[in-house]
Amino acid sequence: MQLCEMVSIGTEDSLSTFSVYSFVPILVGLLNHENNPDITLLAARALTHLVDVLPSSFVVVVHYGAISCFVARLLTIEYMDLAEQSLQALKKISQEHPTACLRAGALMAVLSYLDFFSTRVQRVALATATNMCKKLPSDASDFVMEVVPPMTNLLQYHDAKDNAFLSIFPGIK
Repeated sequence: MQLCEMVSIGTEDSLSTFSVYSFVPILVGLLNHENNPDITLLAARALTHLVDVLPSSFVVVVHYGAISCFVARLLTIEYMDLAEQSLQALKKISQEHPTACLRAGALMAVLSYLDFFSTRVQRVALATATNMCKKLPSDASDFVMEVVPPMTNLLQYHDAKDNAFLSIFPGIK
């Protein structure tokens, strides 16, 4: 808990001596801690704050497999706070490493339970999907094809989500 607090109030300058290579693997391990949701949530928050405050940590967070952990937390939602925190983390990571997120299955994960979340959280999910789809690699068709069913369901709605979703794939109308 103290680590999470320290990272959340830290700045890039104050965390310049923070040992990212020492703490990120531990935090990723705690993100997989099945027996204590509070520890898992704190690890997710610490990782999210870390990439937010310390841009150099993105590479380390990706390297140690945090994306797959966040994706897993979205595909098997047991705790709403943890799912929402996972979405926040993936949004931040997808801004710098969209292809890594895409290859880890994050596109499907952020769109799978879209209706389950509040409008605010849905916007985070759609922004995350948009980040991943801005510069799709040429070999990404499998990742995009798997989200066609959730996309089809989303396009059936006649509310603000339509406009946000169409920003992901502007060619779909």
